[in-house]
Amino acid sequence: MKKSILTSIIVCSCLLVFGQQDFIMYNLRDVPQSIYSNPSNRFDGKFYIGLPGLSSNYFSLSNTGFAYSDAVVKRGNELFLDFDNLLNELEDDNYLALNARIDILSFGITLSERTQLSVHFTENINLRLNYSKEFMEFVYRGNGAFSSSTVSFDGLGLNMNHYREYGIGVSHQLNEKLRLGLKAKYLYGMENIYNEESDIRITTNQNNFALTGSADISLKTAGIDGVDDDEETMDYLTGRANTGFAFDVGGNYELNDQWSFNASVIDFGFIKWKDYVTNYSNNGSPFTYNGVDINVFGDDDPNGETSFDRVLDSLEEAMNLDTTHGSYTAPLTSRVYMGANYKINERSTAGGIIQTEIFQGNIRPSFTLNYNRKMTKWITLSAAYTMINRSFDNLGLGVVLDPGPVQFYLVTDNALGALLPQHARHAQFRFGINLIFGRNKTVEFHKPFQGVIGSSDEGKGSDSETESTNSNEGEESE
Repeated sequence: MKKSILTSIIVCSCLLVFGQQDFIMYNLRDVPQSIYSNPSNRFDGKFYIGLPGLSSNYFSLSNTGFAYSDAVVKRGNELFLDFDNLLNELEDDNYLALNARIDILSFGITLSERTQLSVHFTENINLRLNYSKEFMEFVYRGNGAFSSSTVSFDGLGLNMNHYREYGIGVSHQLNEKLRLGLKAKYLYGMENIYNEESDIRITTNQNNFALTGSADISLKTAGIDGVDDDEETMDYLTGRANTGFAFDVGGNYELNDQWSFNASVIDFGFIKWKDYVTNYSNNGSPFTYNGVDINVFGDDDPNGETSFDRVLDSLEEAMNLDTTHGSYTAPLTSRVYMGANYKINERSTAGGIIQTEIFQGNIRPSFTLNYNRKMTKWITLSAAYTMINRSFDNLGLGVVLDPGPVQFYLVTDNALGALLPQHARHAQFRFGINLIFGRNKTVEFHKPFQGVIGSSDEGKGSDSETESTNSNEGEESE
């Protein structure tokens, strides 16, 4: 329990430092990594390989509750923590998320004019936290501030994951209008904290400030407590018995020459955690906490237990937590995308995306408007505006450079967050380098399918390709 609490505190503290979601990338189909948001996307080329450790580096942070500038103020030449102002910014229920995703290796190949295959190995770290305003008040002001009432931490939820995914996907042109994609992912887990439920109610005695209350808690952990100090590095990286599966599915429908519609479901899956599992639960029975003897704050004992450890021990004992070590299954946080695009002209498109993230029964929607333009055959620029997690100042920008087989891309869904991070409640960026071979570059954005569907369409396919080639030659001479 002690390590679980300490890990949670450390991870949550990191959320204030590191910078989530993919909105601009969703429509950048020329970038192979766009399949991570919609597996039906088709990259332009015969073959691509992502440079190991460089093809896709993704970091994001989203917090509905507060920004850095809401909590830290400058007075003279010194910085102060203004917890009162922070509390004023909070809603009754708040949400915080961290994501980091780094590709170890990725590559894709065009099997035919209708079908592409992709493979990736990716390291993932993500955290989702639901927290209430009352919980933050209790942390700051202590139990004395609630001497005449009961504090409820109902809805407090935590889910932290560190896992690797091995994915293989197929994108296939079903007919001239509809393209579908499916990706299967094998998951290998390393650490996890999963809070299935928590309903904690605490009342403070007005005479002696002792805490009485009840707790209905189910906190499951893996790879946090009881880890073998002699575990070899390779056993940690590949040998733990924590495995699972997930699926991504997506589609894109070309209604006509101007309008197209798309949708996808990402990370629908789970991991079963078996190694180094420690679970804590309480069935709602009442407890009383009178504090600790002042002597616990003396010197650390020879066994390495600190005074803070002993305080946590006393809390665990008072709350009557049951400890078990049985395996458990934890779901991934799934995302749903739905979008529409309008082709303004050959070079430009505009569109909208509704994205929903589902975490412990809670739905977190966001909405994005985006604009994309091919400036030349090898330069693409993108802009977007996003509303997410009570944050309404998210202006996104993206650039893709394709001077040759080397492709470089950099996108962020909140450029202002990069310029003024102290005021941002949502920050996200992704960058990477790919090598793409066998491309037929054009200035056309979202080039329609030009292959053959059935023997009766062979002539149409050839005419379409010829027409596109002539059009490109004309634009080249322009």
